[in-house]
Amino acid sequence: MLEKTVFENNEEIIRYVKNIYGLNINNVKKINRGSANIYSLNDDKYILKEFQSKYSKIEIDKEIEVINHLRKFNIKVPEYIKTLNGRYDDVYKNKTIIIQYFIDGYTLNNNGGTYDQTIECADCYGKIVSALKSLPIELPDADLSSWYSKENFDLSIKKHKDLLPMLDENDYNDRKIKKDILDKIEMIKLVSPRLNFDEMKNLSVLNTHGDYSVLQFIYKNGTINAVIDFVSACKMPIVWELIRSYSYIDKDAKDGEFNLDTFVDYVKTFNKYIKLNKYDLKYMAYLYLIQILNSNFGYKQYIYDHKNKELLEFGYFRTNICRYLFNNASLITKRLETILRK
Repeated sequence: MLEKTVFENNEEIIRYVKNIYGLNINNVKKINRGSANIYSLNDDKYILKEFQSKYSKIEIDKEIEVINHLRKFNIKVPEYIKTLNGRYDDVYKNKTIIIQYFIDGYTLNNNGGTYDQTIECADCYGKIVSALKSLPIELPDADLSSWYSKENFDLSIKKHKDLLPMLDENDYNDRKIKKDILDKIEMIKLVSPRLNFDEMKNLSVLNTHGDYSVLQFIYKNGTINAVIDFVSACKMPIVWELIRSYSYIDKDAKDGEFNLDTFVDYVKTFNKYIKLNKYDLKYMAYLYLIQILNSNFGYKQYIYDHKNKELLEFGYFRTNICRYLFNNASLITKRLETILRK
């Protein structure tokens, strides 16, 4: 949900931009997109973004540092405008504000990508991770090891079971949710013996976007014109973001099942930039599987408010991915392991 803007009206925005950035603005239009308050200035010449209060200035400064670093590698990312005092952001009424040049283009929905757009996604991700190797600042460490611990599996089972008494047996969606939750609990119980937690410590941990997916792309003429929203940039096992980003873009994966030939091509494309090790390939599918097995996102939101039908559909989608990965993880691993033999 969007937070209330700190600006009383468009005139206040015009005065603010003039005083802080030295820009003459004569037209302001609200853009309803994303979780921030966003305004188009001067008929889409500039974009003003007012971040939610949950994002600290430190986090936003980190995003700016990442984006400015990627620009040096000719990666298509936003271009920020400096304030009159030479900064790339400003704090106004306790909210962090940035202004950037408008990026022309459009967005795709989840699983709206063709084969070529899917492969382009992997290529772009490889370039980003490669470029971030030389990032001069330290990114926070998103330690995912808790995902694959017995304690977390036990907590996840309890978390899922706690939702069951809240379901109405006479409601179609609630009955479907119940089946999905019970299936996820059973899969959690069965997946643990397939994992070697010590081996998973060898997953490649590198600087990365943190939320890389088709929803972070602006397209023009069918290709990526910009990658946005690096506020979650961090260090993490890169194969999680690699497989997750595939599942969100390929039109063939819209029902949760992978086009395995395309997915292998996807990983091969990324591997041209960042060489994956045998543990990355062995546990990629399992890492993604246990993450979404442990999550009740979508279901919980719908149970508390039945208006959240879009989030419910997302919950169904992720459970379908769980079923596919649970039944095919070993096959996926075998296919991916051929990459190292070539």
